[in-house]
Amino acid sequence: MAKKSTTGGPRPHRITDADLQRRREYLSRAERERLWQRRALIAVSVLVGISLLVLVVALVYENLIRPREAISTVNGETITTREYQDRVRFTRWEMGQQLRELYLLTGDINTVQQYASQLTNPIAIGSQVLDEMEEEILLKEEAEARGIVIDEAKINERVDDYMAQLQGLTRPGAPTATPTTVPSVTPTPLVSPTPSSTPSPTTPPPTATPAEGEAAAEIEATATPTTEPTPTVEPTATATLPAESIQATLDKAEADYYNAARSAADVSREVVREVFYYDALRTALRDAIGADAPTEELQVHVRHILIAFDPDNTGQTGLPPTDEQKEAARLKADQVMAALQAGEPFADLARSMSDDTGSAARGGEMDWQSPDTFVPAFADAVTNAEIGAIVGPVETEFGYHIIQVLGREVRALTDAQLNQRRSQMFTDWLAERKAAATIVRSDRWLDRIPDEPTYNQIMGDILPLR
Repeated sequence: MAKKSTTGGPRPHRITDADLQRRREYLSRAERERLWQRRALIAVSVLVGISLLVLVVALVYENLIRPREAISTVNGETITTREYQDRVRFTRWEMGQQLRELYLLTGDINTVQQYASQLTNPIAIGSQVLDEMEEEILLKEEAEARGIVIDEAKINERVDDYMAQLQGLTRPGAPTATPTTVPSVTPTPLVSPTPSSTPSPTTPPPTATPAEGEAAAEIEATATPTTEPTPTVEPTATATLPAESIQATLDKAEADYYNAARSAADVSREVVREVFYYDALRTALRDAIGADAPTEELQVHVRHILIAFDPDNTGQTGLPPTDEQKEAARLKADQVMAALQAGEPFADLARSMSDDTGSAARGGEMDWQSPDTFVPAFADAVTNAEIGAIVGPVETEFGYHIIQVLGREVRALTDAQLNQRRSQMFTDWLAERKAAATIVRSDRWLDRIPDEPTYNQIMGDILPLR
C-alpha cells in the first residue's frame, strides 16, 4: 500500500470571504479610475440638476409669479407688476412721440430738451403713472355706481380723434365746433387731445389780456406761470375727402401706432387701448360730476397798486420778508395812500409806483374775475369794499395793496370759465375719494420701475444723451 506524499506541490486553498475583501481592496489602477469617473459623473449630474432647478424656479418667478405680484392695492383691487410696468413703458414711449412731434412742428430744441430730461428720471415718471393707475380704480368704481359705460365704440372714437389730430384730419362724424389740436407736451404725458383735467385753481380767467394775466399772477395764491408749449396743427381741409378715405387713413394710422408701441415699448394693443379707455372714462366722469357747476358767479372788477416786499421777485412767494423790507414797503404804501387822498389820479400812481408791472401799464386795472382767484386777504377786501372806495394798504404775502373796486356783480361764465369750474369740481372730488380710499403700495414698487425704452432709444437721433 502506497504512502501519501509528505512533500511536493502546494496544498489546495479554499477562497474565503477575507480573500474576497482583500481582492476588492487591491483593485487594478484602471478599475480605480473607472470608479472615480463614475463618482465624478454622478456629482456633475447632481450639480447640473440643482442648477437647472434653480434656473427653472427663477424663470417661473420672473415670468409667472413676479408679474402677478401687487404693486399697489386700492380698496382691495390690485395693480400688478406687469400692468404697472406695461403702463410705464408705454408712457415713456408716448412722451417721446409727443416730444418728437413738438420738435417737428417748432424746431425748438431748447424746449424739447427741457421736457426730454424727464425721461432720465424713471422715479418721477413711475410715481406719476402709479398715481394715475390708483386714480383709475376709483374712477372705475364711481362709473359703475353711476352706470357710466365706456364701450368699444367710445374707445374707437377716442382713438380716432387722436389719430385724426396726428394726421391733421377731422374724424368723420366728429363735432365741427371744436377744432382738434395736438395735445400739449407736459411733464404728465397725455394721450387725450382734451385739456388737462387738473388746472390750477387760481389761474386767471381765459378772457384776461396778457397784462391782466400778469397782474393776477402778482396776487393769486398759487399762481404758477405756464411754460408748457401747446403747438397746434391747422386741420387739413377735408371737405373734398370722402369719409371712407379719411376713416381708412385713421385705421392705418391706428394699426401703425399699435405696431410702433409694441416694437418700441413691448406693450400690446390691449395695453394701449386701456389708456384710451381710462381717458374716455375720466372725461365722462368729469362731465357727470361737473354737470351741476353753476353757470354764473360773483365777479369783481378792480384796480390795485402793489408795493412789493421784494420788487425784484413779485410773481412768487419765497422766504418771508424781513422786518426792514416790510417797514420800507409799508412806508411807501402809506405815501401812495396819502397821494390818492390828496387827489392824485389812481391810474397815474399805478403806472409810476406799482410793482405789478402787468396791471400798472393799464392804470392798475384787472379784468372781471371771481374773488376766489385771489389770495384770501385780497379776496376779502374786494368782496366787502364799497364800490368806488379806495381801501388799504392790504397786506398779502406779496406786499401791500392799495385797492379800488370798480364793479361787483353776478356774471354768466364764459365757456372756458365754466369748463374750468367743472374741471375743478372733478379735481376736488377725486382728491376727496383718494383721501378716503385704502391705498397700500408695495415696498418693492420703486424697484419695479422700468427705464425702458431708454432715453437714447426714444430721443437719441434728435437729442442724444452722452
